[in-house]
Amino acid sequence: MRLYLDCADRADLGPLLDTGLFAGVTTNPLILQRGGVRLAEVPQLVRWLLDRGSAEVFVQTTAADTTAIVAEGRDLRRLSDRLVVKIPATRDGLSAARRLSDEGVPVLITAVYHPKQALTAAAAGARWIAPYVGRMTEQGRDGHEQVAQMHRLLAGTGTAVLAASIRSTDDVRRLALAGVDAVTVGAAVARGLFDEPLTDAAVADFDRAVAELS
Repeated sequence: MRLYLDCADRADLGPLLDTGLFAGVTTNPLILQRGGVRLAEVPQLVRWLLDRGSAEVFVQTTAADTTAIVAEGRDLRRLSDRLVVKIPATRDGLSAARRLSDEGVPVLITAVYHPKQALTAAAAGARWIAPYVGRMTEQGRDGHEQVAQMHRLLAGTGTAVLAASIRSTDDVRRLALAGVDAVTVGAAVARGLFDEPLTDAAVADFDRAVAELS
C-alpha cells in the first residue's frame, strides 16, 4: 500500500515528508482552505511539495462544465509532469476526465461514493479513484466494504483505488488487508502511524541497557 498525505499545511507536511515514507500529497479546495492556501498560491505550493520530495502532487479542478474542467486540467498539468489532476465524479467531470486521459494527462476521480462510479471512472481512463471511506460510513453505508468492492471491480482495468476520508490508523489497517492500492491521510492520522506504546517501552529498555553497558 502506498501512503499519501491529505494536507496543505506546510508546518504539518514538512516533518512528515522528511521521513521519506509518503509517496506524495493530495489536496482539494477544502484542504487548501484549512491550510490557508489561496487558489493563486497553488503553483507555489506544488513547487514546494515537489522540492520536499513528493513523487506526486494531486490538485483538484474547480470548474463546473466539461470544457472548463479540461482547460483547467491542462493548466494544472503544465505545473509539473508529477502532478495528477483531481476531478469530482460528476457527469461533466467524467467527460472531462475522458478527454484529458486521451491527451495523456493523469486523472484521479474524487468524491466517489458507490462502486458504479468506479466503473465510470475506469471508462473515463482515470488512473485513480478516491472513495470517501469515512463520509460513506457516516452516511450509513459500510465504507470499507464499498471500497473493497471497488478494488475488486477495478482489477485489471488500469484504474487504482486511493482511499480518502480516512478517520483512523485502523482504517488504514483494514484497507490494507482488503488489498487497497493506496490511502491518503490527514496529518493527525499520519502521525498516529508512528505511535506504538510497546515499541516506546522496548526502546526505553534498550536505552537503559546501553547506559549500563557503557
